[in-house]
Parts: sequence; C-alpha cells; structure tokens
Amino acid sequence: MKGERMMRDVNGFERSGEVAAERLKRAGSVLIIGHIDADGITASSIASVSLRRARIENSVHFVKKLDEAAIKKVHAHPADTFWFVDLGSAMLSKLDEDRCIITDHHRPEPLKEEVLYREGHVNPHLFRIDGSTEVSASGVTYMVAKKMNPQNQDLSAMAVVGAVGDFQESAEGRLIGYNRSILDDAVALGLIRAEKDVRLFGRETRPLPAFLQYSSDPALLPFITHRRRMSIVDIINEDRTAHDEDHMECIDLVRKAGVEIVDGGSLRTWSQLTRDEKRRVVSAVVERIIEAGKGVATVRRLIGEVYSLSPDLPGSPPGWLTASTENDAGKADERVPPLAMRAVLDAKEFATLLNACGRHDRPEVGLAVCLGDRGKGLEEALRQQEDHRQSLRRAIDLIRCDPEFGTMTVTRGGTALSSVRYFNARDRIEDTILGTVAGILIGTAGIPADRPLIGFALSGDGTCTIKVSGRGTPVLTAMGLDLASAMREASTSVGGAGGGHNVAAGATIPEGKEEEFLLVIDRLVNGQLSPSA
Repeated sequence: MKGERMMRDVNGFERSGEVAAERLKRAGSVLIIGHIDADGITASSIASVSLRRARIENSVHFVKKLDEAAIKKVHAHPADTFWFVDLGSAMLSKLDEDRCIITDHHRPEPLKEEVLYREGHVNPHLFRIDGSTEVSASGVTYMVAKKMNPQNQDLSAMAVVGAVGDFQESAEGRLIGYNRSILDDAVALGLIRAEKDVRLFGRETRPLPAFLQYSSDPALLPFITHRRRMSIVDIINEDRTAHDEDHMECIDLVRKAGVEIVDGGSLRTWSQLTRDEKRRVVSAVVERIIEAGKGVATVRRLIGEVYSLSPDLPGSPPGWLTASTENDAGKADERVPPLAMRAVLDAKEFATLLNACGRHDRPEVGLAVCLGDRGKGLEEALRQQEDHRQSLRRAIDLIRCDPEFGTMTVTRGGTALSSVRYFNARDRIEDTILGTVAGILIGTAGIPADRPLIGFALSGDGTCTIKVSGRGTPVLTAMGLDLASAMREASTSVGGAGGGHNVAAGATIPEGKEEEFLLVIDRLVNGQLSPSA
C-alpha cells in the first residue's frame, strides 16, 4: 500500500464513496446484487431507496454466494450499472470495472493496488478501517447514499440495524469507529435512541420472565436458579408459555425486586419498565452473579449500549403500531401477536428477523420489511423467524447429540489437528445456517473456544460443492487469527474460493476435498496463532 494510505484514512474512504455516488447518479438503470444476511438485506434496502429517490430505475437480486456462475448471470442483465452490496470485493478481478459499483466490508482479494483502488470500489479495509468492527456493508452503502443526496441521512437507522446484525457492537458492547458517525446521524433525526441498558435479546418482544430465562449472552439462568447451566438448545427452543421451576424462579426474582410482571392483563416486556424498575432487576441479577463468583467480566457482557428504533422509520405507514393491535371490529387482531411485531423497534431483534428471512431463502420478505411493510410482509417475516428457530434447534441438536456429526479434532483419515476443530453436517444442515450454527456452538459446553470451529455442509444449490463456514472469537483474533486469509488460501489450494472477516469467514470447495482443506487451514491457523521463533 502507498505510504499515505498506511494510516486510518476516513477522508479517503469518503472520497471513494463520492466517486461511486457520482457514477450511480449518472446511471440509467441499476441492478442491486445483495447478500442474504441482515447486513446485506439492509444494505440492499438503502441502495434501492437512494436510487428510487434519484429517479433511477432499479431492482434487487439476492445471492447466497458470489461465484463465477453468479457473476456471469449478472453481467448478462440489461441494466447499465451493477451495484454489489455486502459482496464483490473478494471477486473484484472478475467484475466489469465499467459497469460495477461495490460497497463491501469484507477483505478484498489480494490484487495490485491499481485494481484494488479502482473507481467504484468502496471498501473500508483499503483505508485501514476495520470492516469487521468499525463499519458494515450497510454502513458503507449508507455512506455512498448520503453522498448521493444528504437527505438520505434518514436511511442511517437501517445501517445501524445492519451493523448490529453483523455483531459489530458485540466486542466493545457498543458501536465504534465509523459506525459511530452513522449512529449519530440516526440519533439526530430521532430515528434511534441509544442508551445504556442490558444487552439481552428480546427487550421488545419477550415477557419479563422469559427475557431472563432464555438469555444467552450471558446466560443468566444459572445465576438465578443456582442449579444448572442453560443449554443452547433450551435457549433456541424457548417455550414462552412454560411455567416450569426455572420460569417460576425468574418470576420470583422480578417480584422480589418490587417489579410487577403484569400490567393491564398483559405480561410486561423489558422495554416497558421504568428506569428505576430496570435498575432494581439488574441489581438483583448482578447480586446473584457476584454470589456465584462471576463478577466483572459477566456484568460487562450484560450491560452495554442498546438501540431502540422509532416506529416511524422511512416507508412505515403512520400509526401502524397502534393500528396493529385492533381489527376493523375494534377487537384484538390475532393474525400476528402485537408483541411480536415490536421486533422492528429494537436493532438486535430487527436484525434477527432479517437473518431468519435470508437464511430460509426469503430475503425479499426482509427487504419489504426494511422498506416499511408492517402488514403481510412483517407477518411473513415473523413466521420465517419461527421456522429459523426450529431449524437452528434441530441443527444444534444434531451436532451436540449425534456422534456421527459431532465436533472433532482428528480428520476422517486419522490425522490430528492442532489448531482447528470441525464438524461435517453433510446434507443434514442447510448451508445457509451453517455459519450461524458454528457461531452459536463455539465456546459452549464441550466445544471450547480455544481454536476456531469449522463447519461443512453440502451446498444447497445442486452444484455438488461443499459450503464451509469458520468462526473464531475476539480473543483468538487478538492472538493473530485471520480466518479470512486462511479460508481464502486453504480453499484456493483445493480448487475453491473463500474469504470474509478475521473472526468469521466462509468458502466453497469441491466435494471430497474436505480433508485436504482441513490439513491446509489447520497449518495456516497454527502459523497465525503460534508465536514466531
């Protein structure tokens, strides 16, 4: 890299966005190509709205992976410009320079500088901004949209949802880096409220006892009951109507804190508590944590910055939240529980909803919700979320309980692996949720986080290829782990392709090459984690 680019260069990053914005404003028609996860779906919505406001014809096409076959199909499309969001940098050399705009945050493929810094390629890594923690693809896309027209600042809320969906706030307990300026834009417009609170999932939709009982990061049930560790299967396969002993102990803790669980005949959620009520419940939980000898580290994971969304995001019908609770006859509408609809009022819950749509081949439903659909689109997204929960439950149950599919540190050929752990789900887990499963499992009971976890599954596109997903931890990346480069090199060595982030990456390899791939990536990761002589 050139000397002036060796330091973090926000101005250079934004200048590259200005160039892309000018090219987009001159386009006659644009095909947006987006990835299927929450970050890709929110980025696609930002791109689509910004083009529509500029009166530029556009359409959105989602892809699970960007390979040569997908690129060939895109290049055959009649649109004069292609806008790749949340993908493209890893296949930069294969994309038509004259027709393609890329707003991505994954590590680019290693190429000559004149190719990497070509017009229309907007990627934070080129300017020493970390795309894993400082800005997601939706944030990069938002920056370009804002350069197209400052009035697109109201799209900032979707960029925050995308960043949270990419877990960019998890390491520090808050959004950092370039994400911070995007958050400031959303806060300034009243679209998001950022506040210090518990960072547990379900602040808007889970009744109070379930909110505590099914918490996973950190799991609070062991501290509340003093009896057992909450299993990941319990967390995913939650039963909100269950009133078992654990549930009753959560109710007891809340009541002893002097907080009412029911208000007006309805169970209260965390978001409905007053600040003082929240303080009392948190104090009771922290007291249990300290009694168990798990102090500062667990509390730090519990408390952080959370992001509440306005019901009046761009595109949302006025008064939709109030209207959803009654039908034309003035009675409660049972089609969709009003509590569940509140998922779009919390960044973490909104992102989870979008991930569920994408991972089950319905990214267009997530896109509709991002664009403001609070009727049938939101109803369908909630159904997808329930299906997603059940798919995860079955997948995790398979890996944890079936010895044939469990995690291993020895290859099928009998070679011991020193630096990675893996499982091969073959055709028993959908390739779209493979990375999610690996991310949930690493660091749970029986699967220590001492090394990255690599998952294999048969690709679901009929190509007779294998999807590979790898997940590490912030501790491992601090020790030198870079899964993006290891995944890229290992997959290339067996005739595949891959990339991603240092803590999470993926690849596609030919079927039958799993063992060879494992031996290569084990050697590469060992070199990253072992101190040099």
